[in-house]
Amino acid sequence: MAFERDGDSLWVFTWLDDGGHLPEHFHPTLTERWEVLEGSAGVKVDGRWRELTAADGPVDVAPGVRHELRNTSGRQARLRTHVTPAGRLEEFLTESARAAREGLYNARNLPTGLRGAAWVSEFALRFRDETVMCSPPPALQRLLLPAAARLTRRYRT
Repeated sequence: MAFERDGDSLWVFTWLDDGGHLPEHFHPTLTERWEVLEGSAGVKVDGRWRELTAADGPVDVAPGVRHELRNTSGRQARLRTHVTPAGRLEEFLTESARAAREGLYNARNLPTGLRGAAWVSEFALRFRDETVMCSPPPALQRLLLPAAARLTRRYRT
């Protein structure tokens, strides 16, 4: 990913390898406009999947709308997203990518150990005003994350 600030908004440039996946989530306060620049990607917005190419133009995602992205095209896709307001999305994406590389959570957003549980609980609480993952279900997250953050505090690094 690459990022470019534009006033109060943010451009996110993404290179999504074949098999790449951005799990279902929503943003309570952010608006996104996704568009494919090269290749194609499957985009799920509000429960409905569609294949998106550059010829299709952008897809708008309003605050609170669940969305997901995946690449099953057989080649890399290049996308860009305009985010308004920018909020802390760059920090969220950068930190979650680092944690994925470190193996702190799996493809279903579940922690892979105590250190992962400590990271996931603190991270999800810190960003819950802007980005909410849909797995595990948000209602379950609201119940479990505060307690998990307290119980795993000593495992954070």
